[in-house]
Amino acid sequence: MRNLKPIAWLVLVPWFGGATSIAPLAQMRAVDGSVTWLGRPAADAVIELVPVGEAAELSVGDTALIDQRHLRFAPNVVGITAGTVVEFQNSDPIMHNVFSPVRQGDDFDLGTYPQEESRTHLFDEAGTYVILCHVHPEMAAWVVVSSSPYIGVTDDSGLFSLEAVPPGQYEATVWYRRRSASGGTVTIGEGGATALRIDIGS
Repeated sequence: MRNLKPIAWLVLVPWFGGATSIAPLAQMRAVDGSVTWLGRPAADAVIELVPVGEAAELSVGDTALIDQRHLRFAPNVVGITAGTVVEFQNSDPIMHNVFSPVRQGDDFDLGTYPQEESRTHLFDEAGTYVILCHVHPEMAAWVVVSSSPYIGVTDDSGLFSLEAVPPGQYEATVWYRRRSASGGTVTIGEGGATALRIDIGS
C-alpha cells in the first residue's frame, strides 16, 4: 500500500486488551477482528498482515469480481493478493468503461463495453489502484493489492477474517478512506485462533 496519506494514529491490541502479542489457540487458524474509525465501525477498510523477515508464499485464488450495476462499482473496495486477476462485469443496460490512471506504473484502460460483457486485468504489483469509468466520472472503486496472502476487507459492521494465518511476526497495515496506517509488528503465536481490535482516527 503506497502513495497514501498516513492516518494520525492507530492502536492495535488483542480483542480482550493487553499487550500486542496474541495468545495462541490453534495453528493455522483464522485471524478475526474489527476496525473502528473514531469509535464507529469502519466498513470497507482493508487489513493486511505482511510476514516479517521473509516473503509470504503466495497462492492466488479464484478471480475477483467487480460488477458495474446501477451506475456503481460493486464492491467499491477489494483487497487482493498480487497476481490475482480481477474481472470487471457490466450488468447495466448501458455502456461502461474501466480504466485506472497513471499512479505507480500500472495504468490500464479496458475500453468501453455493453451489458453482460466483462473485461479482466491482472494485478501483479502491490499497491493501491483507483478504478474509474470514462463514461460515468462519478463512478469509482479501489483495488488494494498486497504482497501477502493475508488480506481482507471489513463488512458493514467493521468486522474481518483472515484465513489460515501461520504463526510468526507480521506487519499490520490498514487502508481506509484513501489513507493507510501501520499498526506495527503483531505476533501470531503457534496454535492460536486470534482476534484483533484496530482503532484508527484522524
